[in-house]
Amino acid sequence: MHHINPARPSRRELLGGVAALGAGVLAGGQRALGQPAPGQRIINVHHHLVAPGYVKFLQENKVRDFPVKGEKECIEDMDQAGVEIALCSTIGPGFWFGNVADTKRLAREINDYAGMMIAKYPKRFGVFTTIPLPDIDGSLKEIEYGFSTLKADGVFMHTNWGGKALYGDKYLGDPALAPIYEELNRRNAIVYTHPKDAACCEGVLPGVGSGTVEYTMDTARTMVSLLYSGTAAKYPNIRWIFSHGGGALPGMIGRLAGAQASYLEDGGKLRAGAPAARKTAAMPDGPLPLLQKFYYDTSSAVNPLGVGGLRKMVPLSQIMFGGDFPFVVSAEQVHLLKECRVFSDAELPAIFSGNAVRLFPKYKA
Repeated sequence: MHHINPARPSRRELLGGVAALGAGVLAGGQRALGQPAPGQRIINVHHHLVAPGYVKFLQENKVRDFPVKGEKECIEDMDQAGVEIALCSTIGPGFWFGNVADTKRLAREINDYAGMMIAKYPKRFGVFTTIPLPDIDGSLKEIEYGFSTLKADGVFMHTNWGGKALYGDKYLGDPALAPIYEELNRRNAIVYTHPKDAACCEGVLPGVGSGTVEYTMDTARTMVSLLYSGTAAKYPNIRWIFSHGGGALPGMIGRLAGAQASYLEDGGKLRAGAPAARKTAAMPDGPLPLLQKFYYDTSSAVNPLGVGGLRKMVPLSQIMFGGDFPFVVSAEQVHLLKECRVFSDAELPAIFSGNAVRLFPKYKA
């Protein structure tokens, strides 16, 4: 069983600090800085709902212990940030610990909880359906349930889906997922991803939480897995969204794209005279076109270096606002996105909602 690492700061301490930060922002008279301009919408593609049944399972099995923020705090966070619609996913560490029945039950409870919130607040929430990997058949059934019953916006997948119970990490380019990708490709589906602890790298740096280093690395690993396995090219109808500005991936672009990366301008445009793409059988046109087709949210990357590197790598059309409730105060993310000055005032509406509306047309005003 995956036990809590006592060297890490407790979730209670982390959330306490986040709550204090949010209170400081609002009490300091800067709430307006954390909200959009009048008439400007915000659609948040990175918002976590935590089903009570999932929390109970994690606490009873000593996997993770944290205070739960309920729907009251959820709505307050959205309102303070000016978030109109939040597209919801669950949190780590996932729910596969060697028992298929538990995994399927928890996935359904997570999805039904999101469905309950959508029914209660029909104009505030959307959902990415959680699937019970590594059960392929169960995942296909949950995809059908999500799209047919919950009217889901897409599917949620963690960046790795193995862990100790499968004797190692498995990433999203793994060929075992082919039946799922064939179905998602047929549906022209959207897949939202979020990192979680990887079995390879727990406690590598004592006292450093996995969210500080390993989450960013795990996002990069799974993206490279999709590229080099040929998965991204083989299933072109799947639209992928990656958290936290693509994690560590923008910093790796030189290793992936070679000298061509040196010719990238803002928005991923290649200057004249750029060298030929680094091609492989899995990436016949090189990695850049695939990376520039992926979507990225801004959560925890809202600084000149975080979203600045992403803005160099991909077009503006591929970047969307991410908040990361309950671990981050969404109003602060709105404020920092403006203050980092990577995006002009004319570009910010695309980040806040325009790109999301294009990807999710049902949220058109």
